[in-house]
Amino acid sequence: MLGFLTIFIGHFAYGITNALWKSPREKIGTFTLIAFRSLGCLIIFSIVFFISQYFGFVKFPPIDFVRFLKIFGICIINSFGLIFYVQSLKYGNATKVIGLGKLNIIIWILISFLIFQETISTKKIVFGLLITFGIYLIDSDRKQFGKIKPSKALLFTILSRVFWSTAFLFIPYIKELGILLFCIILELAVFTVSCMFSLFQKEKLMFLNFEIKTAKEILMLIILGAVGTLTLNFAIAELSILIFALLALMEPIVGLIFSSFYYNEKLQIRQLTGIAISLASSFILAL
Repeated sequence: MLGFLTIFIGHFAYGITNALWKSPREKIGTFTLIAFRSLGCLIIFSIVFFISQYFGFVKFPPIDFVRFLKIFGICIINSFGLIFYVQSLKYGNATKVIGLGKLNIIIWILISFLIFQETISTKKIVFGLLITFGIYLIDSDRKQFGKIKPSKALLFTILSRVFWSTAFLFIPYIKELGILLFCIILELAVFTVSCMFSLFQKEKLMFLNFEIKTAKEILMLIILGAVGTLTLNFAIAELSILIFALLALMEPIVGLIFSSFYYNEKLQIRQLTGIAISLASSFILAL
């Protein structure tokens, strides 16, 4: 049950950040923003880890340099998921990009069957289909979705989901290192990559003119990002990959609800119905 609780918390946190990325990205650029966010998360995880170690709650596991480089390399590959997602917001509005996020379910289901060889029950099929139907109703541009044309927003969204799906490789290392130390390595990788790319982005000096609103949004990205990263990495090591994939559909739901309030976008009755169906199905699936 703890695994289900953490995944609900994680996708709630990430759902909000999915909508929050767009505004500050337009102010300071993709890579500078990601660097700020990852540095903040890195500091949070490091403080919590060393405090926990001091009081004996966690131990620093033995890890050689070659092992570290292997884990760090996997985290670098995964970090491109975040880079491509934030970059996709440059070419499409938040609602549309969040809606396209449900493409991730296809990749995760294939991983659960082909790599982890998980079995599928009638309950998973029924409520998985209900969640998918709910997401279909939520899509704010349903009439045009079937006619969607190739675009940079779509391309970057697909790439983000492909790179993010490498998270299944995290599982043995999370169990080996513990969740806190693994998250430290993950955020260090994200920070390293984003800093390298930020050297070449045109907007890199714009952070000198922070607005209060932008600073608050970045702070929220750091706090909610830390919560989402910690809880979802814990959940992926504890839950079935298929269940993890199905419950991940809650993320665009939260993102769309938050976007409707934050960007003053009204939700239609059809979308509210889809939200209700998806949330109810997710809750029953978790029982």
